[in-house]
Amino acid sequence: MRNGIAGPLDYATSEGAVKMNDQVYTLGIDMGGTKILAAVINGEGQILSRAKNKTRAELGQEAVVERIVETANEALATAQLDPGQIECLGIGAPGPLNPASGVILEAPNLKWKNVPLKSILEDKLGIESHLCNDVNAGAWGEYKRGAAEGTRSCVGVFVGTGIGGGVVIGGKLWEGANHIAGEIGHMCIDPKGPVCGCGRRGCMEAFSSRTAMTREVREALKGDKKARKQLGDEGVQIRSKQFKLAFESGDKVFVKVIKNGAKQLGIGLGSVANLLNPECFVLGGGLVEALGKPYLDLVVEAFRRQAFESAQTGVRIVEAALGDDAGVIGAALLARQARAGLEVAASGV
Repeated sequence: MRNGIAGPLDYATSEGAVKMNDQVYTLGIDMGGTKILAAVINGEGQILSRAKNKTRAELGQEAVVERIVETANEALATAQLDPGQIECLGIGAPGPLNPASGVILEAPNLKWKNVPLKSILEDKLGIESHLCNDVNAGAWGEYKRGAAEGTRSCVGVFVGTGIGGGVVIGGKLWEGANHIAGEIGHMCIDPKGPVCGCGRRGCMEAFSSRTAMTREVREALKGDKKARKQLGDEGVQIRSKQFKLAFESGDKVFVKVIKNGAKQLGIGLGSVANLLNPECFVLGGGLVEALGKPYLDLVVEAFRRQAFESAQTGVRIVEAALGDDAGVIGAALLARQARAGLEVAASGV
């Protein structure tokens, strides 16, 4: 996809390559800790409409589900379609989760456990639904239509409220024995490090996510009343744009925090390269988009120090190409392929 519009969504069947006709519509939903994005995608892979709302996880599970339904209906209304015209719905949600049962097992940033989201949405929207990890959906979108298109193996890493990862090996998503593979944000970087949202210490997410970096900035500026006032309410995360402006202006506190976050991320990617040796790492999320190449260069610098030289050879570390559309396109693609009975994920069991 380029400029927010995807190319044709072709997929293989036992009878050869099939192209979805433009009378077939799929609904893709990307639900994160901060926002919910829904998009209607036609048979040619074009996004016909989008709708976006805040997640508001603090309101509780039922309220968030209603916000998902509301966002889906807004996207349908904008496209002038009703649920009966939608072939299937793909929803990318925080994990760990079980795509087979459609249950979110645990989503730390939402405070959810054992939520049967697939069946809930099917009841509320009347559309056949398929659940996948939100970052797997983003990674699949980038693999099929974005920055990793043309590779056979890639790791997608998305830096936002938390840090999620999706792994593609041999043209298939690697889900693991219990469907929770790819949780790169919860790799331990330092067992004595800060407490993560998952309750454990020293996770990459506890160093490099926007949540962690907000905490570090606020802690460093706790004695500066003027700076604290400019940052806004204590309980609110610093926006990616604020990080960008402070980084570009050379603000010492922000620069130090951003450099450390990039360093820890690069160390983690180096370890992943030593383990999996993918062709490509795709970095996405609001923070990466805002900070751009200077941030990417810092990550690469730390990566080069951590990864074996042989694991670095030919490996690309690139910025995601699809922006917010990666998750909804990936979720829609996965839903279509699952409905067609095509195997796109590997579990190792």
